[in-house]
Amino acid sequence: MEDNQVIIKILNERLELMRCLDKEGDSEHRRHVAKETQDLHAPMAHRLGLYQIKTELEDLALKFLDYEAYHHIAVALNAKKAERDAYIDKFITPLKKKLEDEGYVFTIKGRPKSIHSIYHKMQVQHCDVDRIYDLFAIRIILDSAPEREKADCWQVYSIITDLFTPNPKRLRDWLTMPKENGYESLHITVMGPEDKWVEVQIRTRRMDEVAEKGVAAHWAYKGVHGANIVSQKESVFVFTPTGDLRKLPQGATVLDFAFSIHSEVGCHCIGGRINGQNVGIRQRLVNGDRVEISTSLNQHPTEGWLSNVVSPRAKNKIRQALKEVEFKNAADGREILERKFHNWKIEFDEGSISRLAAKLGYKAVTQMYEALALGKEDILHLKEVFEHLDDVLTPRVETAPKHTDSSAEGANDNTKDAIEVDLNVKNVDIHLASCCQPKPGDPIFGFISVTKGIRIHHCNCPNAVFMRQRYPYRLLPARWKTPSPQ
Repeated sequence: MEDNQVIIKILNERLELMRCLDKEGDSEHRRHVAKETQDLHAPMAHRLGLYQIKTELEDLALKFLDYEAYHHIAVALNAKKAERDAYIDKFITPLKKKLEDEGYVFTIKGRPKSIHSIYHKMQVQHCDVDRIYDLFAIRIILDSAPEREKADCWQVYSIITDLFTPNPKRLRDWLTMPKENGYESLHITVMGPEDKWVEVQIRTRRMDEVAEKGVAAHWAYKGVHGANIVSQKESVFVFTPTGDLRKLPQGATVLDFAFSIHSEVGCHCIGGRINGQNVGIRQRLVNGDRVEISTSLNQHPTEGWLSNVVSPRAKNKIRQALKEVEFKNAADGREILERKFHNWKIEFDEGSISRLAAKLGYKAVTQMYEALALGKEDILHLKEVFEHLDDVLTPRVETAPKHTDSSAEGANDNTKDAIEVDLNVKNVDIHLASCCQPKPGDPIFGFISVTKGIRIHHCNCPNAVFMRQRYPYRLLPARWKTPSPQ
């Protein structure tokens, strides 16, 4: 609260200065003060909900920055003041009677738009002041009980739209979702008499106090009505280099500020300057700091950044960036493995790759891909483990039966169709399995592996039962080659 009282004091002092700025004459100093007011103090007042101060600061700034435009609008408004007042009375009369008939206690008044607001509309719509269709607004202020506020506002909205045709595109509902500074109101634009557009603002007495006096009214109503208003000390107000006001959670850092500007600015943030002094990304911000961000395309978020920010936006953006990096690394790792397998003439089988990742202790195959892309996993090691996947099959609970002479199990076979194993000949397609290490004379069978030809297993291999049950179509009869007589 004390921080905001300081800001309000600054704004009041600036308003007094602007009111006396005529004495400066048409000087460069006057233009500098007016520009600073427009870029810094008016947005600050707007952020705190001090709309009366904001409006006067904007109008005075325009007066000293572009006097011709200011004077042109002021003259046009004054020239039609009587006409405007008569029109407002014409609009209000039937509305006032209808509200009284419904039993509402209210205040209703009309007012012209601010000169700065009209000037802004002229710039956006590229037209003169007489072409702006909503030069004035009607404000209805209801005396409502706290529990009836929103219901009463919407009921009045219904009454107005029964009397006048509304423009649905111009509905602004700040009752359901108030602005960050606490502003609550319902704005509608309707077609009034003589086919002129009129903006109508509907709010309660409490809402109007907050709208006019901003956070100061929040404090007053917290004491009077016990409203659940969050203390402004939970926030910190800082400025961009161009004077835009930013509201961040208390304890926010330079990195929080960077992500509040744009996610790309945050992701490449390497530090910044606070009030002209170089600082790191972990530097905490205080009220009134003017912050400038330094970036580098070589900078990227890390896991440690999550402990350097407090705002939900920054945390979410960092997590999102880390996920994107993980996905990219995984895609790169998969591409590396696919390319190597192609060069080695090894079939890239998804099922076998998943088994490989599990064998290496990864919970997901994407983690293995990412480790490969980051150089944490050796490609030759992956190849070696992959080639021996069929030698480390997990045996079932049941034990392998002792070998018999029967060939019904698909094991040792002396038929002419059985493959012959000759240890004296290095055959690239036939290898002895390391899980059971068969020796000449042992009963054996062959198993067609995915990656390395035929593996020769002992018939009593602990994996034999599993292979016979799971892959019977990959079993081959085998026998040792009989040595030739000398």
